[in-house]
Amino acid sequence: MSDIIFKLRQGGGKQSNDDVIKLAASRMQCEEEVLQAILEVESKGRAFDDDGRLIILPEKHVFWRELPKNLRATAKRLGLAVQKWTRQNYKGLGGSGSDARWDRLEAMVKLDEKAGLRSASYGGPQIMGFNAQLCGYATVQSFVLDMAENEANQAEAFLTYLEKVGLLQAIRDRDWRAIARRYNGPGQVTRYAELMAQAYARVSGRVGHAKVARGYLRLGSDGFQVKALQERLVALGYHVKPDGDFGPATRRQVIAFQADNGLNTDGVVGIKTGEMLERAVPINEQPGGTRENLTVKDLRKAGSQTVKQADRLTKLGVGALVTGLGAEALEVVGSVPGLETLKGLSDTIHQVTKLAEPILQLIGDNKWLALVAIGCAIYWGARQIKLRRLSDAREWRHVA
Repeated sequence: MSDIIFKLRQGGGKQSNDDVIKLAASRMQCEEEVLQAILEVESKGRAFDDDGRLIILPEKHVFWRELPKNLRATAKRLGLAVQKWTRQNYKGLGGSGSDARWDRLEAMVKLDEKAGLRSASYGGPQIMGFNAQLCGYATVQSFVLDMAENEANQAEAFLTYLEKVGLLQAIRDRDWRAIARRYNGPGQVTRYAELMAQAYARVSGRVGHAKVARGYLRLGSDGFQVKALQERLVALGYHVKPDGDFGPATRRQVIAFQADNGLNTDGVVGIKTGEMLERAVPINEQPGGTRENLTVKDLRKAGSQTVKQADRLTKLGVGALVTGLGAEALEVVGSVPGLETLKGLSDTIHQVTKLAEPILQLIGDNKWLALVAIGCAIYWGARQIKLRRLSDAREWRHVA
């Protein structure tokens, strides 16, 4: 049995009183009952089972996505991974707190620890492991162990997650569709939104309708109007898939459009944003609307966080060569704050590690050659990140 699974199965998690929810609601400036409703829907309000173990739910379709490609066939053969979500994925798992859930997670972790831990949801908030860094943790292992310790840690991770994904206003507005779309994904937005509204009505004794203007398009909206919005954004030079689903990607492009046109960057298509969308001119037809000569230096000057993070990696690479950081530098690569949360960069970090490992094995105990190998690998990774970001900017995949 994996050491981390063995430790988690021992239980011992500490429950908290309602003060945790009260504190979170106070910090978020929202109703306690909204948070209680979300937790009730996600885990029936329970952080731990009767044995003090984390409430968990392993997800086969997420495991498929998280696994290295060379392990997917094995995982599928073992019944641990599938390409798409279906209700059949939960067959045989039992209810909340069942041993069957732990057995499945243990099998996943045995095949690949990181992918396995990233492929389950944990605690009262049922936060997916792949959101560990969004919640402020350097690794998914530290995230899971912290969640298993007590309910207060879960509440803090929950609050950090809501802040990072931009759901604070939706929480305050009781915008159930927006919450469900971001929290539960695109598959069952209506179902989860209704469940949250019903749970809110039960715990508060008040009607759970959202405090949002009708007719506005926002996170969680769907249908032909959303598709028309997406097609208009594409025509204006913003990169989004016209699929009729107003998800996080569409919200980012709406915010980019709002920022480019001096509007309030709330990600909601209301009257003002709608009117601006109608009369806006495509980016590449605007005066100066070309990025052919754009450079990494231009992005750095404009405040690109991706480039700034990559610059930190460059310094680490040079440090490995000059100051003798050694193998520790390689570990730091994966823990640069926020780095893996940037789209597409986790693969690059993985490549850096994989590039250095065989070289280090050949070098053996030669410290100085090891430093050169590590430094070059980190430097290469940083350069790839900057070039990818520059390519995206030149192609208008990053607008604001």
